[in-house]
Amino acid sequence: MIGIIAALEGEVSAIKKQMTDSTQQNHAGLIFNKGLLQGAPVVVVRCGVGKVNAAMCTQILVDLYRVDGIINIGVAGGVAEDIRIGDVVISSDSVQYDMDATAFGHPRGEIPNMQRTFFPADTEFIALAEKTAREMGFAVRVGRIMTADLGVNCPDLKKELCNTFDGVCVEMEGAAIAQVAYLNRIPHLIVRAISDNADGDLMEDYSQNFKRAVTNATAMVVQMVSVMAQNN
Repeated sequence: MIGIIAALEGEVSAIKKQMTDSTQQNHAGLIFNKGLLQGAPVVVVRCGVGKVNAAMCTQILVDLYRVDGIINIGVAGGVAEDIRIGDVVISSDSVQYDMDATAFGHPRGEIPNMQRTFFPADTEFIALAEKTAREMGFAVRVGRIMTADLGVNCPDLKKELCNTFDGVCVEMEGAAIAQVAYLNRIPHLIVRAISDNADGDLMEDYSQNFKRAVTNATAMVVQMVSVMAQNN
């Protein structure tokens, strides 16, 4: 069974509409939708915004639903120079860039006592997602996704993050989901479509492009799950 997590209802509503044999359960104030998507068993849930919500939701999927893999879907702000609005980003790995224990001698982003900064996505998920996106005609990029409880609308911060972590985009849940998946030894993938350029035009771009970005990410993940179902 695959767990599909998004922060916002608008990022999962289209997927839920395509599910069959769907039932709902409430845990910790979150509604988990269990059913079939393209013939594959899935649990789809809106976790809410931010790392704490995302981590809590992921652990529930692990403990109560025994998921075999997790896909995080949503939108993101593009920070790499060659990334464009509407592009699909597939995580090679992810980092929590607001984790800063440099005062204790740790590199920025490294989690103390874990000695880990980056959480790699599952290689089979990456390969399937990239193949699916290209077959569907999407502009796709495999790269590092950067996560923090912080909305980015500042060119200086964009430049700093690119220089420090060499990431492609920024968002607010992915690396927290990745950390929980890593600790539970469950494969994961983050799929984000670019809704804005994480700059001074953030709100305008986000409002204008959210639906387009979500449509791209959703279509790709649904097709990806369909292939999984056919291969099982």
